[in-house]
Amino acid sequence: MEAFDNYKPADWRTSFESKLTVESSLLYEEYTGHIEKSGNDQHQYRLIRLPNNLAALCVQDIEAKEAAASLSVNVGSNANPAELLGFAHFLEHMLFLGTEKYPDEGEYDAYLSSHSGSNNAYTSFTETNYHFSVENGALEGALDRFAQFFISPLFNKDRVDRELNAVDSEHKGNLQSDSWRFYELMSSISNPAHPFSWFSTGNTETLKGAARELGLDLREELIKFYHKYYSADVMRLVVVGNHSLDVLSEWVASKFSDVKSKGNTRPVVDGHPIGKAELGKLIHYKTVREKYELELQFSLPDLKSTYGEKPFDYISTLIGHREPGSIYSVLRKNGWATAIFAGSDGLLYDGFSTCFIGVTATPEGLENYEAIVSIIFGYINMLVESGPQEWYYQELALTSKAEFDFKKKVDAENYAVSLSSEGLSQNIPPHQVLSHGSLHTGFNADLISKCLSYLNPSNYRLFIGAQEHKAVECKLEEKYYGVLYHIADLPSRLTSDVKCSPSIAKMLHLPSRNAYLPESLSVTKPATPVDKPAMEPVLLRKNDKFEVWFKQDDQFFTPHGHIGLTISSEYVNNSPLNHLLSTLFCSLVSAELQEQLFSALLANSYFYVAPGGGSINVDVTGFSSGLPTLLKTVLQKLKTFKVDAQQFSIYRDKIERMIQSQRQNNPLSLLGRQLGAVNVVPAFDLEMLEEALNNMTLDGLQKHTELLFSKAYVKMLVSGNYNQSVALEASNQVLDILQFQPASRSSINVRRILDIEPGYYTQIVPISDQKCLNSAVVCTFYCGSVYDTRDAVILHILKNMVHTAFFAQLRTSEQLGYRVGAGSDFTKNGKRMLKFIVEGESNPAYVTQRINQFICQYRQKLQELTVEEFELSVQSLISVKQEKLKSIDEEFSQLWGPITSDKYKFDKGNENMEHLKQLSKDDLLVFWDKYVNEDTAHGYTRLDMQMSSAKIWEPTAEEFEMYPGTVIALYGSLRSEGHTGLSIADVQSFVSSADASSSIESLLAELSKLFVTKQVPSVPSKVTDVTNTAVVDVEGPRVIFESSSNIATALQMAISSANKAPKFVTLSKTNFANIDMKQSPEGIWLINDYKRFQQTQALHGISVPSRKLVPLIAESALVDNN
Repeated sequence: MEAFDNYKPADWRTSFESKLTVESSLLYEEYTGHIEKSGNDQHQYRLIRLPNNLAALCVQDIEAKEAAASLSVNVGSNANPAELLGFAHFLEHMLFLGTEKYPDEGEYDAYLSSHSGSNNAYTSFTETNYHFSVENGALEGALDRFAQFFISPLFNKDRVDRELNAVDSEHKGNLQSDSWRFYELMSSISNPAHPFSWFSTGNTETLKGAARELGLDLREELIKFYHKYYSADVMRLVVVGNHSLDVLSEWVASKFSDVKSKGNTRPVVDGHPIGKAELGKLIHYKTVREKYELELQFSLPDLKSTYGEKPFDYISTLIGHREPGSIYSVLRKNGWATAIFAGSDGLLYDGFSTCFIGVTATPEGLENYEAIVSIIFGYINMLVESGPQEWYYQELALTSKAEFDFKKKVDAENYAVSLSSEGLSQNIPPHQVLSHGSLHTGFNADLISKCLSYLNPSNYRLFIGAQEHKAVECKLEEKYYGVLYHIADLPSRLTSDVKCSPSIAKMLHLPSRNAYLPESLSVTKPATPVDKPAMEPVLLRKNDKFEVWFKQDDQFFTPHGHIGLTISSEYVNNSPLNHLLSTLFCSLVSAELQEQLFSALLANSYFYVAPGGGSINVDVTGFSSGLPTLLKTVLQKLKTFKVDAQQFSIYRDKIERMIQSQRQNNPLSLLGRQLGAVNVVPAFDLEMLEEALNNMTLDGLQKHTELLFSKAYVKMLVSGNYNQSVALEASNQVLDILQFQPASRSSINVRRILDIEPGYYTQIVPISDQKCLNSAVVCTFYCGSVYDTRDAVILHILKNMVHTAFFAQLRTSEQLGYRVGAGSDFTKNGKRMLKFIVEGESNPAYVTQRINQFICQYRQKLQELTVEEFELSVQSLISVKQEKLKSIDEEFSQLWGPITSDKYKFDKGNENMEHLKQLSKDDLLVFWDKYVNEDTAHGYTRLDMQMSSAKIWEPTAEEFEMYPGTVIALYGSLRSEGHTGLSIADVQSFVSSADASSSIESLLAELSKLFVTKQVPSVPSKVTDVTNTAVVDVEGPRVIFESSSNIATALQMAISSANKAPKFVTLSKTNFANIDMKQSPEGIWLINDYKRFQQTQALHGISVPSRKLVPLIAESALVDNN
């Protein structure tokens, strides 16, 4: 397939001049041409190239407290060897685990964490991107460690198997994800000679298994791959910090010049993944969740030369338009679809591109998929016949230019990733590294027409996804995700003979001119200059039904605004049925507004309508001049909405599918939801919502919508490029349109938080998705009131420290899961929490014991923490917390939280800062002993949640009551390894009689003998190093346990705790056995009915405002003025 305009890479040679760094006189080349830059962009830039041909962009943000870097390697899964699928992704994992200069595998993570930083990486088809963020003062050290990954990684052999497990666990965690499953299916049935069709992420089979079959050493292959492809010539680096450009250039040159240049090692792939053999196909495939999806995929040539004209911005926004005359409007009127999207991946791939048009269909729409396809091609034909419209193109260009001219600041890490991945691409000229994604270089009718010509019925394939298909039987199975599908040729009525009915064709037309383009881009500045931005908004007015807050922009000076409302009503969330009716109401209103206001979205003005807590929440944000009109339209729709029977049925069914699909969420998400259900009253679980669904009616929804705004209490914040009079006018607009009576504040249903009495509690949550391979554990420690700001900052420091050590131990060292972490959380009006999470294939009972072990041992690390290390963590956190706000939207969020919480405490940041400055190292230990240390915490309150996959054994309530947790963990570990010949009673008996002074090898040998006496079937040995095993060498069955296995660890834990007194028996003052809860030998209560448990607990009180609210303007004055 021919490329557009005989594409050539951008010129990255002209206008580069040789320079020397200031301090060390290191050679580099600097781009001296003009770089297109937003007038609102206060960053300073220097684009350089090192002698090894590595390109780097140094970005100085003088106000930033957080620094970041991102390095993009123009090599991804397109370089995977055909015999080792997923190899590029595997190398991404291995690269982090030690270098010659910093051999400790945890050095990089520990350094970043101790300086309030973090890191991540990803592998795509054409790129592997590594990135981090860190406190500015630690940037040089972070860069030094980061650079070594690309100079001298170790690829230690003893870490290969461990990281293979991580890759495999990552893959298994995605097996039930419909998006991953679709991507793999789509790839797998592409051109088999093209790497795009190959499995890209890898698993144990494609890496370890394939290497074993081929007699390959994986570490040696890693080294070969790295030396072949990881060349400075295909690397692009971005560094962001508050240091001078000279300093940043010095660091880049001194630390990255040693990356080896090997020439352009970017893989060159011939052909197209969607060739003639792949086109003209109809693919039905089964989804995990109940959904109905159509996607048309078109084969396109390489589009990189069109990055300036952006023809597919023009095409995709028209195809995805939602106003009258659009595809979406016609489909919605027929009840066939709830969403449509279109796009192109023109800059993502080398040598080819694709275009996709997707439809989120209804069940009826899926049955009429042929009609949907004909409507899509009917619209495309209308675009072709109408010809490219310059006025529409210029509207898009105008909006993009306005956004670029008043560019909003983003966080350093995301900015670095975006620039390294896209801006520094070889396809983008140096002068456009900042502007390429925003500015349109000019209307090109011929180019648009040429692109449209590829969207024809002979140049696509069609995917149809649903849980079940009536017309076909899906017998084929994709290899790595097990997706069932059926493939056939598209019938002629969907290719050469496709026709849109004349009656529908008449309904399709171009959109009207955009009425929401910004009328004015002028900026309203404060009447008098300000020394520093105001920390809090002004309360303009307050009465028994309304409070209006206002914050004029006094620091960003851009033509943007943000207006938010909470409309609190007793009817929003006071029952499961009303919760669903409010959700349905907002969904229907949003769908109608999407059709009415799509032009506003194209003009970068956005609206949001959704229920939350006891309120209907409304947000409008974007260019300030159009927001009052946008808000008026949204409010009028809320107030005058009439329920359409067809749309009611469609969206009611959509909510039902959404509830059902939540059962397919990953285990950690499900446990997070259940934790919320335990903590919050009222909380409606999935069973309650499913029951309420049966009572949802059309008349009930119409009555509900009328009740919602009959009585209410409204809070409003107007912020951004406005003056006080505009804010007052907007508030009058709210009152005039909604016409509500005041609601008693006590009548509004406010969520209350459970005040769980001290004790150790566990809930074992059953898994609903029987195909899910992963299990999960969430351990939560309750750490005092959410309003104790001193404890809050201590917890913030602790969670940063704990996460690094916890991840290194349970993820990197023990490989207990792919998703592993420690963090903090809080509940409004409740308590703060320290949480430990693990998701993977390991047995939850065993994982919980390993978490316990980690917590017991971590106190020693806190004791050994030096004063210097502590002060470093504090100063790093102080630096990050001093980071200035980046946009009006970010400022809005910071102010809106204290308002909606009823606390009105806008100076919490300063209070936190004062606490930080006064903390000592000993405060961490005091906090730990007060809340986390089970031996010293008098109010020790802990709630564990476990969810096991269908293949994992879990104890019954009676077994939980009878056997210690360590015995349950040991028995579970034996079962997980296939050793099923013993009962849990046998294991308990063995542990009780074992000699604790014996070596682990002896104990394992004794356990093996027990299996032999029980005549356990032979278990194949996976052990190769017989010096590290316990073997019973007798006639008959033989069982081999590794002394480094989970079984050995579980056995040690069980025996060491066998004679310890129960710790938690006396913690709880309530005897929960009276409500049929079971208590373990250690004193842990098993929650078998969380609703009944909730009824036994007290509730936290509602927040009392931190101040008396006095409006700037009395209501009487407003009445007089009117």
